[in-house]
Amino acid sequence: MPLQYSAAKTSNVSKSRSPSKSPIKKFQRDTKKLLPSQREYKKKLATSCSSSPQATKGETEKLPVQDYNVQLDYQLSSNDDVVVAVDTILSNRWSESSELHNRYKRNFEGTEEKSIFCMKGISPTAKATLVKYRSGLPRGLITTTQLYAIFHNQGPTFVDKSLELAIRRGDLRKFVISNASPVISRSLNKFQSKKVTYGFEDIEVVAKVGYYHELIESLITGKDNESPIKQALSKFYQFIKSHPTEMFMSTSDFTDEEVLNLVQYGFITLTSNHFNEIEQNYSISYPGCGTYIKLVNEGRAWLVKTLNKNKHKEALEEQLFQKWSGATPEGDLKLYNFRKPFYGYDLHWVLADALGGGIVEVFNTPVGRGWRLTGKV
Repeated sequence: MPLQYSAAKTSNVSKSRSPSKSPIKKFQRDTKKLLPSQREYKKKLATSCSSSPQATKGETEKLPVQDYNVQLDYQLSSNDDVVVAVDTILSNRWSESSELHNRYKRNFEGTEEKSIFCMKGISPTAKATLVKYRSGLPRGLITTTQLYAIFHNQGPTFVDKSLELAIRRGDLRKFVISNASPVISRSLNKFQSKKVTYGFEDIEVVAKVGYYHELIESLITGKDNESPIKQALSKFYQFIKSHPTEMFMSTSDFTDEEVLNLVQYGFITLTSNHFNEIEQNYSISYPGCGTYIKLVNEGRAWLVKTLNKNKHKEALEEQLFQKWSGATPEGDLKLYNFRKPFYGYDLHWVLADALGGGIVEVFNTPVGRGWRLTGKV
């Protein structure tokens, strides 16, 4: 019988099932006994995650609308004159001196400059920059969209008629600044935020005639009698006094040197796109109005960007004020709005400008006023 080779039962090698005697492995096992287990950690994580969607859902829920019959803090009735509305804006445009709210407590009296330097939470350098910026702004200048918001219940037609009467009386003067206001993108994409995507549009501003005339008179007084600049300003002064409703002027009655001087001083800007025209049209302007328009544009961009961060592109007014100035966890204001580019400009007039321009709409909720983007381009 041939010999058969087969493995014996005792030849099976069984691997040891005992834990490793390695000191590193032993340390890792002992450490796991001291620290919370992964199962316990995952359980706690799942519990916290299950509660967070409810809070997120509450934050992203659409605001309940009670009605659209909103009474704004600065709103006037049809019995009030449009000049009263202009004074209301000018006397309340800075946050620390506004009578519309008391968010920035004031324990001081005196001039605007003194009140700024008495404020806490702003460095002396920032205060000096703020005072310098405000001193460079043109006096008595507002936007027509802010007037539309003040007379929100009466409608734009009421404002236009009242404004026309005030202009004819010589109380106010309107200026049209061509291609000065960028149309802000409403996209949620970060790379498009605060970008000009639809070109530029004209913006209408209104000024009190007294401030405008005082500016011209001060410049005329400071020049020599034979100065070409004084002659140009005197001639321009006579023109605007005899044409209170005009927003544009022809160069036919002015020499080239006079036109050049008026352009350099910011009293007229070229509106024609054709430089080879025999007679060019110029719009009457307010020197320094570009600084004010930039402030308005920055406010619009901030508001659109802030509302766009919300799922429904809306927010309560109180939330907007908190974001406008910034706040610490303890509730102290950070005063972001007193720094560049707003320099203490009050949020009420950013909202008013956007409301009058149709960028946002306002409505009542059970917990205060709400603001929502309209989607208008």
